[in-house]
Amino acid sequence: MALLECITVRLPHALVLFSAMLLSPIDNAKAEQSGQCPMHEEIVLAAEDAFFPYSGLHEGELRGFAVDLVTAALSAKHCDVTLHVMPYNRCIREVAQGRQLGCFDTTGSDENKRNFIFHQTPLFFGKILVYSHPDNTAKFHPDFLKDKTFSVVRGYTYTDAFDADETISKVEVDSDLQTLALVAKRRTDYAVAYEKVADFHISNSQDLISPAPRAVHELARFGLFVSFSKLTPERSSAVAALLDEGLQAIQENGTYEDIDAAWDEWLKHGLKDGRPAPHWKSR
Repeated sequence: MALLECITVRLPHALVLFSAMLLSPIDNAKAEQSGQCPMHEEIVLAAEDAFFPYSGLHEGELRGFAVDLVTAALSAKHCDVTLHVMPYNRCIREVAQGRQLGCFDTTGSDENKRNFIFHQTPLFFGKILVYSHPDNTAKFHPDFLKDKTFSVVRGYTYTDAFDADETISKVEVDSDLQTLALVAKRRTDYAVAYEKVADFHISNSQDLISPAPRAVHELARFGLFVSFSKLTPERSSAVAALLDEGLQAIQENGTYEDIDAAWDEWLKHGLKDGRPAPHWKSR
């Protein structure tokens, strides 16, 4: 996986279309009635490769809760999407430089909102938790931020306060697997990770993360988004608006709930039973 810098995945209909701007209301209505995507050019987004089970490479394939949500939401608007899979640092950098239209999963932090265009409805909400070695019985206190070490993923944003505080001793690594392994091996005092990401790694990599770290503090609860490039404002705003419409549609028709339930069930039972990860496909 370390050698995989970029993988292109085409999901799930025929080719997807995106445009420099939305069609007129009349043309848009015609497209809806005819079952066509109301865009003129292919929709291409970047998906990060190491944030599974939200978005990442699992057994060599792009899978994830966010992948399914983006695909289903755009499919609800009769659009497909081609996904370029790459490390998050590259993903977000290429969006900032205008080489990619959008990247997920991105927090709606103040800094990110200054740098990118966002859709209104988050893809999902995720809890950022602080994990410690299971033998550490001390109740977590905010003062620990000043005198303990915290393993974090390089380039990730957690909270504005945490990210900007240079007095916090942060050990930067390339993945959440490493942040949790450092805590398990007592190389850092704490790890900061999203709850479902930690659940997956702790269950799936017991040889590397042992003993299993335990959650001791909730740092934040954030919405996660697709961040769109400000260098292509009309195109970015058009696809962001389409994504919002699609997210509303799948929330109303029950698809969102079905995808959520499938991933929850897999993390609780399917992963241990050896079942493949969920993969939403258009009906």
